[in-house]
Amino acid sequence: MFAGHTRAVVRRSRDGRTYAKTGSGPVREELCDERDRLLWLATTDLPAPAVLDWADDGETATLTTAAVPGVPLSDLPPAATGDGVRALGTFLGRLHAMEHDACPFQRWLAVTVPLARVNVDEGRVEEQDFDQDRAGCTAATLLEELLARRPRAEELELGDLVVCHGDACLPNVLVDTDSLEVTGMVDVGRLGVADRHLDLALAARSVTDTTLNPAYGPDAADAMLAAYGLSADPWRLDFYRLLDEFF
Repeated sequence: MFAGHTRAVVRRSRDGRTYAKTGSGPVREELCDERDRLLWLATTDLPAPAVLDWADDGETATLTTAAVPGVPLSDLPPAATGDGVRALGTFLGRLHAMEHDACPFQRWLAVTVPLARVNVDEGRVEEQDFDQDRAGCTAATLLEELLARRPRAEELELGDLVVCHGDACLPNVLVDTDSLEVTGMVDVGRLGVADRHLDLALAARSVTDTTLNPAYGPDAADAMLAAYGLSADPWRLDFYRLLDEFF
């Protein structure tokens, strides 16, 4: 058993071919979301784990999936991180090019802002994990800021809706160690239609976070966005990092 990038308890089979995630309460709900999205992804050409089993007694659920070959982008050796950053940008471009009308899941602000409020009300927001520039703030204070900025963000998202991963950080994208081609995306419980800046904000933050891998750094975000191929709105990048504080 080991700690993955999820609140579920994660176990890997001895042969490394399967993973099982188990959780109760809110974590069970997250596993339901992930299962549904993986089943949908299996009908597309996007690489993601195959669902092998689902066990649910109404209180605790276990999702078993096939392992994805490759390594997370966060685990690349220093010499490969430059190519890894570009692979992430290219893959996000591929994901965002999908026909979003075909995606049955929604993560636009009409969905996520109410969820943020619920997480604050139920004490689920981990204030000690806020980004450095928001360290020391309270969840209630950040919620007020989010609500004040919401109208502008909702107006802007209308022209930029795409299929988003929802948590597009380095550990959630795996690549082949030789070709550095993306072999799969994992932890897809937040996948859905949203402003593309949701993914770009979290990806840019991730590739500049040297605590994940010291070989990444400030210049990596520019390289990732260049590989993505479209310009990004700095205001929205900051807004979606603020939104992510609640999840």
